[in-house]
Amino acid sequence: MRDYKHIDQYITKLYGDIYEQPKDVGHTMMAQSVIDYWMSRMTTCHSVLDVGAGQGFCQPMFERWDIDYTGIALGEDVIRAKELGRNVRPMDFSFLDYPDNSFDLIFARHSLEHSPMPLLTLMEWTRVAKNWLGIVLPAPEWYTYIGQNHYSVMNLEQIRNLLDVAGWKILWENVKMLAPDINKPDDILPNEYWIMSEKKR
Repeated sequence: MRDYKHIDQYITKLYGDIYEQPKDVGHTMMAQSVIDYWMSRMTTCHSVLDVGAGQGFCQPMFERWDIDYTGIALGEDVIRAKELGRNVRPMDFSFLDYPDNSFDLIFARHSLEHSPMPLLTLMEWTRVAKNWLGIVLPAPEWYTYIGQNHYSVMNLEQIRNLLDVAGWKILWENVKMLAPDINKPDDILPNEYWIMSEKKR
C-alpha cells in the first residue's frame, strides 16, 4: 500500500519557493508569438487550460482567437489575476480538479520546469486534455539548468522522451534561437523550445 503523506509534506514545503510572476516585456512578446503561431494552425481549438498561468496575462492573447480561457496558478498571482478580471483559479497543476478530457488544449509556457515530478505532471495534463499540449520550455543552453523554483529544466531529448511516456505524440517542434551577446551575433544559442503535441489514442 502506498503512503502519500510524505509526498504531500514535500510538495507543501516546496510551495514556499513560489514567486509572483515578474513583469517582462520580452516574455510577453514571446508568449504572443507562440500563441499566434499555434492558434493560426489549430482552427478546431475552442478551449484552453493555461497551467502555471501567473496573472493570466495570456488570456487576451487566446481570446483574440475566440478561445475559452481558463488559467490556474498559485500564490499572489491568483489575487493579482482576479484584480485584473482574469479567469485564473488557485490550483496545483499536478493535481487538477477537472474531469478527464476537459480542455481542447493544455498550454504550458515556462511551467513544467517548476514541477518536482515532471512525468507525473505530464500524465495529469494528458488526463485533462482532449486533444493537444502546447509546451514552451526554457532552453538550458541559454537559461542554464538552475533557477528559482526550477526543478526540471530539460534538454530536447529529455522532454521528447517524457512526452512519449506520458502519452503524447509531437506534431510540431520549433527552437527559438538568440545570440546572448549582440556583439557576437554568430554565437547563437537555443532560447526556448516550442513543442505542440497531440494526445495518443
